[in-house]
Amino acid sequence: MKNSILFSALVAIVGASVSIASAETIQLGSYATGASALGNANTAMNYAGYQAVSTTPSVGTGASAFLDPSTVWAPALANSTWVGNSATAGPVGTSNPDFGYYTYTTNFSVATGQQYQGSITILADDTAEVLLNGVVLIPFGALGTDLHCSDVAPTCLTSATYSIGLTSMLAGINANTLTFIVEQKGTGPAGGVNDPAGIDFNASLTAVPEPNTLMMLGTGLFGSAGMLYRRMRS
Repeated sequence: MKNSILFSALVAIVGASVSIASAETIQLGSYATGASALGNANTAMNYAGYQAVSTTPSVGTGASAFLDPSTVWAPALANSTWVGNSATAGPVGTSNPDFGYYTYTTNFSVATGQQYQGSITILADDTAEVLLNGVVLIPFGALGTDLHCSDVAPTCLTSATYSIGLTSMLAGINANTLTFIVEQKGTGPAGGVNDPAGIDFNASLTAVPEPNTLMMLGTGLFGSAGMLYRRMRS
């Protein structure tokens, strides 16, 4: 009987410890200015501006717009929508954006002292580069023939998922920034039709406990189990 009670108590301790150690997961995804956050922890996509030839990110502040992918682009990813610099930048009611590079940013927060790892999935027309806190995560895809969008991921037809390796991020309210530079290099002309541009992404980041934290948790677990065992014997 005592052994049964001891086993049940140990299971309870383990369960509580697992609960304490369970990793925080941050869900991110693209959505337009003024739209629903779709359960995401990041801010709405900020349209930061346009540059004709330079791939250096723009730094402005502007509204982004929801884009309907219709049947021209792949459907939006889970917990996200396609966005662009204007409501007419997408496949529905297209007014071709000028050729060049369009920058979008979104911010999110993380817990102090945590490291994170996860993945990001992206769709883009024609293609896009993605940076996390200024460091390139995903390079531009090769345009190739560019008959519809780029031939090499990221593209507008097939989503591509990329791993985000273990990384330390900046603690604080919206301290971390994802930057998306969308390349528009289609057939044109600007202001014409049938040559849209936009971006869609989602991501998941999971907190990874540091080894010292795991060691302290394990020490506490075994200590609690030992105390309980001694009490049961007495």
